[in-house]
Amino acid sequence: MFGIFKKTPTTVSVQEIEKVEPENPYFGREPIIDRDQAIIGFELFFRPGVTLKAKRINERNIALAEIEAKLERDPNAVVSYPDEVTDTDLIDDDGNIVKEATLSEIINSLRYQGISKSLGNHLGFFKLHMNQLSDDLLRRIPATKFPLQISMTELLHAIDSEPEEEVEIGEGAETSGAGSGETLDSLAHAKMSATLQRLERFRNSGYKFVLTDLTHMVDGLDKILPMFRYVKLDLQKTTDPAGLIEFCKSISPPIPANRKVNPNKKVDSASKSIQIIATEVHTPEDFRKALHLGCDAFEGFYFTKRDPELSLGRGDEYKNILKLLTLLLSSPALADLVKALEANPLVAKRLMVFAENVSSYKRQKDDKLTLAAATNLVGVKRITRWAQLILYADPSEKIALESTPLLQLVTARAFFMELASAKLPAGEGLGSADLAFMVGCLSLIDNVFNENSRELLSKFNLPYAVVDAISDRSGMLGQLLALSEAAEMGDLEKCQELCTGDLESLTLEDVTQGSIDAIKSFVTLTQIARVDDVWGEVDETEAQNFRVAPSPPRRN
Repeated sequence: MFGIFKKTPTTVSVQEIEKVEPENPYFGREPIIDRDQAIIGFELFFRPGVTLKAKRINERNIALAEIEAKLERDPNAVVSYPDEVTDTDLIDDDGNIVKEATLSEIINSLRYQGISKSLGNHLGFFKLHMNQLSDDLLRRIPATKFPLQISMTELLHAIDSEPEEEVEIGEGAETSGAGSGETLDSLAHAKMSATLQRLERFRNSGYKFVLTDLTHMVDGLDKILPMFRYVKLDLQKTTDPAGLIEFCKSISPPIPANRKVNPNKKVDSASKSIQIIATEVHTPEDFRKALHLGCDAFEGFYFTKRDPELSLGRGDEYKNILKLLTLLLSSPALADLVKALEANPLVAKRLMVFAENVSSYKRQKDDKLTLAAATNLVGVKRITRWAQLILYADPSEKIALESTPLLQLVTARAFFMELASAKLPAGEGLGSADLAFMVGCLSLIDNVFNENSRELLSKFNLPYAVVDAISDRSGMLGQLLALSEAAEMGDLEKCQELCTGDLESLTLEDVTQGSIDAIKSFVTLTQIARVDDVWGEVDETEAQNFRVAPSPPRRN
């Protein structure tokens, strides 16, 4: 039954069984976009129980090995097989359902499993519990890269649970009340919660905190807010959102004690006040409401909804790109392709710039690169992909490619679909990986032209499977597109539902790793300057020790 076991074992040796390592807990992210419609970061989501699941699988494998040995000794023995281990309702050793990823699992994912590099220049926001705010764990997280989200409910509970005590304030540490200009030195004889003191210490070390679950004014809010750089508000659940936003913005985030200030340097006005991030921004109407109230950033996928005001409003020159795509799919002759590129200056310009960079080391400076030579050098496949991406790029180039929400989303989606299609069995009617990529890239075409996707795409000689997948989410390409959308939003339940039937060969680990690899491909494609890893080089011995080491005890 299991080839890894000896044929006639008398005892079961744990060493003979290959242990399963925990999967990557990362599972989706939600973009956070500023008022200029540029991405500033993502909230990261993690699925719970990956370490426990690996433990249970290993326990099950040992039990199966023991059953195998028992049956080989006595084929008539009565045995009871353990249940399969699934991702749903994992129970820990105390009998509790595991509902959240542990901090050790999150750090492992960020540091060793590619999440940090997938962020490019952007920030990664994630939830942190107050009892996880400890030196031994928190200092594994780079302060500049990962703002840490803390719930107002948890914070108030921690404050209420701790007796107030005299706080000895370090020299030079400053804070401010609601416009009062108070300093911590002036509060030396006041009492300050040990919880706030702990936040203050990490804030002075450069960490940025995000206050979540704030819905109304509370006593002492003016003392709490100076510890936070960002406040997230769900405007649907907030009492008097305009008043609460105004109050939050009236409090200036203090300068960390270890940061030197240049009085001659001009300070961005946005850095002088707490930044308000509107959450649950799912529609253009949600966005406009939050914008009107004065929010600084918006978390959600509102930009994927068709809307005249948010549409990119592309004209006929961009529809020519769709004609070019049709030609590119037909294996065109070089002369025909060059002629079509001449009619698409947007694509031709990108092609020439890319080709110049690629070919610069192969030729003399005075050699002139022709469009035909550039086409030969770059190749049809890469031209096809650039043509699709240009549909979503900002023509004014005011927003960097990697910070353009629609461009990032559809490109990562396209790479994900291409990677996932390669894991599907041959003969399943999917077509090619190139078609999967195209479906991902054109899946938000109605946002580009503010037209119905089927009506628009039907005007061009695109494969029916592509048009149907985008317009109706039908066929295998449509199912794969739906899986990509579920993975983007971290919808674990939907992904589990979709990884069945035609897509049953895909596992949740495939979805996770495919999402990460797709995003990293986008970052590599668009990053102008190399981003240094915030952790530097990872020592493999350290990484292995970190993966297998037990989590440190939690401290309050």
